[in-house]
Amino acid sequence: MKGINKLKCNHFIFLLKALIFILTSCNDSNPVDGGGGIDPLLLFTAPYDTPVIHPNGKIVGFNHIPMLRIDTINHGLYKQVFDTDSLGFWLINMDGTNMRRVLPYTLDTPDWSPDGKWIVFVKNANIYKMPFDENKMVFGTTQIIQLTFEGRNYFPSWSPDGKWIAYDSNRDSPNGMNFIWKMKSDGSDKTRIAYEPEKGEIREPSWSPDGSKIVHIRYSKDFNTDASEIVVMDENGNNVKRLTFNDYMDYYPKYSPDGSKIAFSSRVKGGLPQLVILDLSKNVIKILTSSGISEIFSWVPDGKKIVYPQHNYNKWSYDNGVLWIIDIDTGNKKQLTFNPKPTYN
Repeated sequence: MKGINKLKCNHFIFLLKALIFILTSCNDSNPVDGGGGIDPLLLFTAPYDTPVIHPNGKIVGFNHIPMLRIDTINHGLYKQVFDTDSLGFWLINMDGTNMRRVLPYTLDTPDWSPDGKWIVFVKNANIYKMPFDENKMVFGTTQIIQLTFEGRNYFPSWSPDGKWIAYDSNRDSPNGMNFIWKMKSDGSDKTRIAYEPEKGEIREPSWSPDGSKIVHIRYSKDFNTDASEIVVMDENGNNVKRLTFNDYMDYYPKYSPDGSKIAFSSRVKGGLPQLVILDLSKNVIKILTSSGISEIFSWVPDGKKIVYPQHNYNKWSYDNGVLWIIDIDTGNKKQLTFNPKPTYN
C-alpha cells in the first residue's frame, strides 16, 4: 500500500544517515554535505534521535552523532560537519547534565524493560536484548541475546509486567506485510495476534500500563484512506477499536503512564510530523508542537512530560535536531541537548 515503504524507510533513516556520515566524512576535509552543496537533495539531519527514558526517570538514552558546525557554501546552500568518531548510543541525566556515550553504535527503536535491567532493540531486522547495570550505567554488550530469527521484525515493546514483548513482523506473511506478534521476554512462545493480509499492515505495538491493551497503527482498506490510523485492541488481538479518523500519517502511538492518554506523531501530507496527544476520557486531540519532530519520543514516568527530538529538515540552525522536554498540560518546554558539539562530561 502507498505509504508503507515510506514508513519502513523512516524506521532506519538515522542508521542509514549515520552510515553515510562514516563513509563520506572521515575528517573535516571531506565533510558531510547536509543541504545542497554537493547534493542539493540532502536535507538537515537531526543529530539527536530516538529518545527512550529509563524507568527510573533519571536518564534518557538516545542515538546521537555530534554536529561540529554548519558551513555555508553560498546563499541557501549549507552543509553539516559531524564528529563521526563519536556516533553511538548516549545517555544524559533528565536535568541535562552528564551527557556521555555508552555504546559505539546506535540502537534502533530501543525499549527498556519495566525493571530497567534490560533494553530491547532492533538490528538487521531482528530483535535483540542486552542487560543494563543501572548502578554502573553500563550495558552487557557481551551478553546480547537474539530473540527473533525468522522474517523481518521491528518495534519491540515490553509489557508492563516484563513477561512479554510485542513487535511487528512479516514472518509467515503471504504478501510480505508486517503484522503484530508477541513473544515471551526470552523469545519463546511467538504468537501472531493481529493479522488482516487482505486489508493492510498492522504495526508499531505499544502496551497499555495495565497490560490489557495494545495500541498500534493500521493501514486498512476499511479506512478509505491510504494514511495510517491509530487503533487499539486487547492484548490477545480482540476488540479492535479505531481511535483516529483523519487523512494524516499517524505513527508511533504510546500510552501515557496512567493510561488516560495516547501520544503519537502525526503528519499531514507534505507537512512536518508533530507531537499529538489524544485524551481518551474526553476524546479530544491536542497538538503539542509546531516546529516539527523526528517522530519517535518518550513519556516521562510521571506522565506529565514528554521528551522528543525537534526536527525540521528544511531549517538550518543549531537549535534544530535536538532533544526537548515538553509539559503536556502547559506546553512549556525546555531544551535538553544542544548543537554544535558541546564539551561532554
